Amino acid sequence: MSIVLNSKTYNFIGFDRNGTSVWQETSAGVPSGFSYLTCRVMSGQGTSDTKVRWRLTMPIVAAADSSCSCTGAVLRTYRYDEGRVDVPASSLSAERTDFAARLKDLHDSTTYGTSITTVTQPSA
Repeated sequence: MSIVLNSKTYNFIGFDRNGTSVWQETSAGVPSGFSYLTCRVMSGQGTSDTKVRWRLTMPIVAAADSSCSCTGAVLRTYRYDEGRVDVPASSLSAERTDFAARLKDLHDSTTYGTSITTVTQPSA
């Protein structure tokens, strides 16, 4: 299953060693610029709460060599981690708008809602 966030397609690539669902978006063309979306549902035991954790990273990479960086070098990274958003100090308005749109689409997605309403780990 894939998830589209602001016209970027995140393809499900499986589970990591901790059982976290992982999606990858590769339009940057270089691995350092790949964007990742993850989700983990941890069932509570007894009176413990069930935890649903979503994370999104969006690295911005250099498009060309310059005196400051080489093509593909990570310039800054946007992060959404369990409700907290990290916006890099050197962020550009267009990047912030893109990231905000991706978060909106994530929150509007069926996969996101279902992970909470059914406390079920998303998968392909």
